[in-house]
Amino acid sequence: MFELYDFRFSHYSEKARWALDFKGVPYTARHLLPGFHLRTARKLAPRTCVPILKADSAVIQDSTEIINFLDRTFPDRSLTPADPKDAQGALEWEEYLDAEIGVPLRLWFYHHTLPDRARALRFLLEGQSLPARLMFGVAFPRVRTVMAHAMGIDEEAARRAEARLFVALDRLDTALRDREYLVGNRLSRADLTGGALLLPFCRPGEPAAEAAKILPEALSSARAACAHRRCFAWASEIYRRRTLQ
Repeated sequence: MFELYDFRFSHYSEKARWALDFKGVPYTARHLLPGFHLRTARKLAPRTCVPILKADSAVIQDSTEIINFLDRTFPDRSLTPADPKDAQGALEWEEYLDAEIGVPLRLWFYHHTLPDRARALRFLLEGQSLPARLMFGVAFPRVRTVMAHAMGIDEEAARRAEARLFVALDRLDTALRDREYLVGNRLSRADLTGGALLLPFCRPGEPAAEAAKILPEALSSARAACAHRRCFAWASEIYRRRTLQ
């Protein structure tokens, strides 16, 4: 039996969930909470980050390593292109998107969200039980401090993260100007990564009023300003295909 230990709200966890779903691999999701996840993660893997996939006797940590494992174990519908040049391109895009969209978007989001207790709890506790909500609510001030420290969040870091993110969006717009996929002519790990990491910002198909309940004002305004971008339309289409697969 496969078990995925993740954060329900994490775009890196979404990347792992998407890969499992794409492969058609049944699994049980174990949604953890920040701070409280440490004991579980330390029992399973060398580091404390999630997602962590427990696959029978194997334990795989990190969304990229999970995709590598799934492609080796379930080679049908491979997310890594067969052509060596395309495979290298997909891996390079995945690494770039992880570093230049995943990391800065997370920092920028939390910089604006963590100070707003109600908004932060609404986001972090999605799908959690009432006991978990009560427990986390009590611990939130300490968890918020630890999260901010771990991510190095401050005003200057958030400014740099926003700038990095928009450079990456510009690069995506250029790469996708006349293309349906980042590499080759079918969905690869590059497209899956981009779609998953942009999901919490792009929020495809979600009305602005609903998005504003989750996104702080700075990100909600930026989302509206990005609506015309090619990469947003692409991410929405990639996600739509996921829901139809």
